[in-house]
Amino acid sequence: MKLLLETWAKEGVPMQRSQVLRSASVFFLVISLFTCLPVLAQTVTGDITGDVTDSTGAVLPNVAVTALNTGTNFSRSGTTSNAGNYRIPDLPLGQYKVTATAQGFKTAVLNAEVRAGAIAPANFKLSIGQRSEIIEVQGSAPLVETSPYENNYVDSLKIENVPLNGRDFNSLLAITPGVQRAPGGGFLAISINGSRTTSNNYFIDGLYNNDRYYGDSAINQTGVLEIPAVTFPPEAIEELTVQETPSSEFGVKGGAPILVNMKSGTNAWHGGATWINHNGFGDADNYFANHNTDNCQAPGECKPTPIHNN
Repeated sequence: MKLLLETWAKEGVPMQRSQVLRSASVFFLVISLFTCLPVLAQTVTGDITGDVTDSTGAVLPNVAVTALNTGTNFSRSGTTSNAGNYRIPDLPLGQYKVTATAQGFKTAVLNAEVRAGAIAPANFKLSIGQRSEIIEVQGSAPLVETSPYENNYVDSLKIENVPLNGRDFNSLLAITPGVQRAPGGGFLAISINGSRTTSNNYFIDGLYNNDRYYGDSAINQTGVLEIPAVTFPPEAIEELTVQETPSSEFGVKGGAPILVNMKSGTNAWHGGATWINHNGFGDADNYFANHNTDNCQAPGECKPTPIHNN
């Protein structure tokens, strides 16, 4: 390359050698940047972390810690460091039993819930005894939100119990802080923290769910301009997250990411049946349905309103 550039300079090419070198450097720099960019992905898993100590509070290194998903029997293990802490990353969402075993200590079991992008703490205090002796602690510690992006979670319990008019999971967004939803929902009905309704960034299991033309979600978008409506069943949602202050990993749009994580199968047979019927019986009467303000009894039957003097 150097020999070629020197040849160009000697042969009188109308470009100074320094300019050629500068242009070549910029070219190779751009190529290097594009070939070395990391592949960014949205987080759809969670971590379990904690400390392991003995009854006196002294840290215990080399303790085997195993996280077992109670629904799928998926498991992943780790070992405590010399400082007595551990971390089991990239776990699928769900409920876990976390077990800590060490020679000369009783086995301890904790419950933990893993959410997308969150860290579930599971700290152990082991007692001296046989490993065959098991101590199981009921309940689980609250999740730790370490993200600076103000994530708001809607878990499966709320999704199952909150009544949804029209079975639109976007109705769930209205119960999270900072979200304004147009009454009745519909096309481009969600505004988060005052941003435009076309700025929302929709994801399903980390994959983009954006309608690039209109700006609404692609799946679960209302039927508009001959586009068929596709309903995303609420029963299929494990977790819904709204990231109030967007992080750079999501890109595409400047608005808040709306992350939907779907349920996965388990080893137990399960299912459900729902019957939905919405009619006018029992609904509150609309005021304007019984008050005629423009002297029209029905469409096309408007009559002149008489003028009353005095």
